[in-house]
Amino acid sequence: MAEETREVRGRLPKDLKIAFEIACARLEVTQTAALEEAIRDWLQKKESPGGDKAQGS
Repeated sequence: MAEETREVRGRLPKDLKIAFEIACARLEVTQTAALEEAIRDWLQKKESPGGDKAQGS
């Protein structure tokens, strides 16, 4: 059975969005896969001891 998914939306500076699109194309990875990896990495960083969690950012 396929994993249930949800849509995430947000706004980024134009140059960051373009750089992301180019990097995904160059690496032959979907933007969805890249975003999922980035979010998982961010969550792991924030939840790890010594992460930015204590600094409130």
